[in-house]
Formats: sequence, C-alpha cells, structure tokens
Amino acid sequence: MGMTLLHALRLNARRNPQRTAIRFRDTALSYTELLARTERAMCALAALGIAPGEKVPMLSHNHADMLVAYFALTGIGAIPAPLNYRLADDDLRHGIAAAHARFVLLGSGFAERAQALGDPARRWIWFADAEPHAPPDALRWQALQAGATGAVPEGRAGSTVMLHTSGTTGRPKGALRSRFGFEERAIEQGFGMDDRTLCTLPVCLSAGCVYTLLPLYLGASVTLHEHFDAGAVLDAIERDRIQSVMLLPTLLQAVAEHPRFAHADLSSLHVIQSGGGALSPALKRAVLDRLGEGVLNIYAASSEVGPYANLKGAEVRTHLEGNCVGRPFFGVELKLLDDDGREVPTGEVGEICCRSESQYDEYFEDPELTSSTRRGDFLTVGDLGRLDANGLLHFVGRKRDIIKSGGINIYASEIEEVLQQHPGVAEAHCVGLPDDRWTELVCAVIVPWPGAPTDADDITAFASARLASYKKPRRVVFMDAVPRNLTGRVLKNDLVEQVLRLPAKDPKETA
Repeated sequence: MGMTLLHALRLNARRNPQRTAIRFRDTALSYTELLARTERAMCALAALGIAPGEKVPMLSHNHADMLVAYFALTGIGAIPAPLNYRLADDDLRHGIAAAHARFVLLGSGFAERAQALGDPARRWIWFADAEPHAPPDALRWQALQAGATGAVPEGRAGSTVMLHTSGTTGRPKGALRSRFGFEERAIEQGFGMDDRTLCTLPVCLSAGCVYTLLPLYLGASVTLHEHFDAGAVLDAIERDRIQSVMLLPTLLQAVAEHPRFAHADLSSLHVIQSGGGALSPALKRAVLDRLGEGVLNIYAASSEVGPYANLKGAEVRTHLEGNCVGRPFFGVELKLLDDDGREVPTGEVGEICCRSESQYDEYFEDPELTSSTRRGDFLTVGDLGRLDANGLLHFVGRKRDIIKSGGINIYASEIEEVLQQHPGVAEAHCVGLPDDRWTELVCAVIVPWPGAPTDADDITAFASARLASYKKPRRVVFMDAVPRNLTGRVLKNDLVEQVLRLPAKDPKETA
C-alpha cells in the first residue's frame, strides 16, 4: 500500500472537503466530517490506553461508525480485528481470546451476544446506536468522542487489519494484512476516485472490508447498506446513480432474479465486480444481456494471497461456460506449480502461487501455518488452476476440494460445472463421502430450480454422457439449500455432515 488509511483520508479531505464520503441510512458524512470524527476517536482510543499493535475485535452489522473505527484504530497504530457476526459463540470467544483483546467494539443488536461472551477482564465499547440492553459497564462510543481532549496522536499510523478467513474448512484464522493493493485494484478493476460506490457486503469480512475501504482510500463516495437486500441495491443504483459495486455470486444472482432487474435504471453502472465463487453461465449471460460488455468483472482472490486474476470486457462473454477467472491481476506474478515446486506446462493443473504487493503478512501467532502458505517468496492457499494458450487462468478447485476415489484425483469443480448445465439444476455441489471400496465416492448435491423434477437417475445419466465413468456421481442427493458462510461460499465440511446424516434409503438419492 502506498499510503496509510489515515494519510489517504487526510489527503482526500483536503482535495474534496465537502464531497460525501459515507452515506448511511439518512446520514451523509463529508470527508471533512469523516476526518473530524476519526481524529476525535483517535484521541478517545488513545486515552483508553489502546496501544500500537493492540488487536481490537469488532462485532457489528455494517454501520458508518464501524468505518470511523477502522480509520481511527489504524490511525493510532492499533489493529482492527473484525469478527463474522454469524459465527457461533464458541468461535467468537476463540477469536476474541486469540486476539488477546482488552476491548471489543460492539454494534447495535448485540446485547445478548455480549452477555454470552462476557469476560470481566474485557471492556465493551458500544459504538453504534443506543441500545437499552447494553452491558452495564459498556463504554459509549459517542460519549468517548465527545469527551476526547488533547492533541491527536501522531506518528503511529498504520494500515494493518486482522481479517479472519472464511472458515469453509475449519475454524476461521486471523490473517494480518497491512497491504491491500488499492491502487492495483483501481487500475485493474476500474474503480475511480470520482465514483459513487455501493457497499453492501459485510464490512467484517475480507471482501467487504477491502471493497468498502477502497473507494474511501481513493476519495470516492460510499453508500453503505447495513444488510444486503436485492431490492435495496436496485433502489440505490437508481436513486444515487451508483457507478461501481462489489457483489459476490449469490448476491448478484439475487439481484438478477429480482423482478425489478429487467426495468430498473442501471445506466450509471460501469463496474460490477464479482468473484469469490463460480458464476453460472445463465447468470453471466443475464447480466451481460442486461448491461452489455465491459461492466461485469470476475476475479479470483483469497484473504492471504489477495487478488490474483480478473476476467473483464468481452472475454466474459466468450467464457460463459466453466470458471475462467481471467488474466493474472495487474502487479501480480503468478505461477502454477506441481507438488515438487516445478512449473506445470500450459494446459495442465497446478497450484496457484503468487507474488505481489497485495498479500497478507502472516497468520497471527501461527508461524507454522504461515510457513505452509509460502513457496519461497510466493504465496498459496492451495487453489488449483490451469493456464490456457491465451494466458487466461481457469480455476479448477482447491487441494482440499479434491475427491480421491479409487486412487484417482477428481476435481469437484469439474463435475459441478457439468451438472450446472442441466436445465433442472439451480446449484450443483460435489463432495467426497467415505467409502470402504473407493476410499471416497463422488456425491452430487443438487438444488433444483423451483418445480423441476428431482430424478436422481436423470442426473446420473446426464453426468455419464458428459464425464468419464470414474467421475460420475455414485450418489445424488437433492436439497432445498446448502450450508453457506456469510459471503455465500458453500461450507463443504458441513455439507458432508448433512449428507451423512440422511437416511440410507432416502427416495431422493441414488447410490
């Protein structure tokens, strides 16, 4: 990152003092007002004794004060450690304890959770709306700012945030990041300093944090929504003439399926950034047909590696099928390596390893796990891909998402892409189930379109006509929905557990 968050905010307040920085509910904060609130908060937090390097968990729905807290904490050199509010209490306790937290910032609506997570050695700072059932000893964010005195602490500012991984394969891990590649994202993905940007992702998660701080770093205007709602997204685009937005696949799907998508005035949009999972061919086509080429970008990234590929422009239309994630991201050096550390030839699958100025520093207090992500000065989280002859990267899956059946590695994503083409299939997810003969057998979990027949034999026949025999599902299960985390990613460990709990002779499955 070229500048600290605080330095960027100060420069933007000088360049465009009256420009709206954040619009939340019925309130609009100019850059001058955002800077003033941030500096008062810096004084208040420093007066509490919060020191440089100290981790301060945050538990809240999206709120303007949460963004002030990001700027203020990093401004005094402390480290915001936002937590996924959808986590179970045990996971929240673990995240708070792992951060050695003395203070926790809480948003409205979390009174009962705060009581369940209580610890006499810890103080709560209630930083959002008034809450009648707040912990009795909670400090009030507004009161702290109002009573702040003294000079603004200087010389401590940083940009480090502890972002927790998605938890799709276990307990979320705290990843420390001081570099976000905001300039690279702006160049590669088309975000601009004069944009009006809609932010509807949870700011407690990696993508929501980065793509809400990005426009504020650039000096753009942010419309912040407390929660995602497809109708509210369309309303905001029309009312505020939104120019850029980040929507993960499940959210973009909800917007595209909304009755108003067909006729809402979306002419102001020049960037819809998506990623974090595969977009179906039907969804890509619907967005392109409605908005034209050039608006939709599809990228690949992780909390640790940062963004590493981006598909944009006319190439989105030419790659409707499969999960092509585009060319290596601006400023990213990308290699595909085999298990022995050798680069694989064009067209072959390898582990995606990257080197850039937009990657994490380390897992907090876990040098062994940190070391497992490093290949020299390249980073990897086990994502797998292949490069085609045109230099485009095709995401194949994750090392942990390989089904080992009969001694052969089977990529779950390859089967999912085929099953997704079935006209009755809304979602297809493949997992490996324990099996005495095959080690693992391929199980397809299907979410059908409303009213579509649930015929397991039909799904098996469809797969058999398009896949090698060893790749076809040996078991097909139909579900109304699959378990997902807050960003919409499928929790495959939980999915396997759900399937294994099904009766052995369920009429909606075949073995």
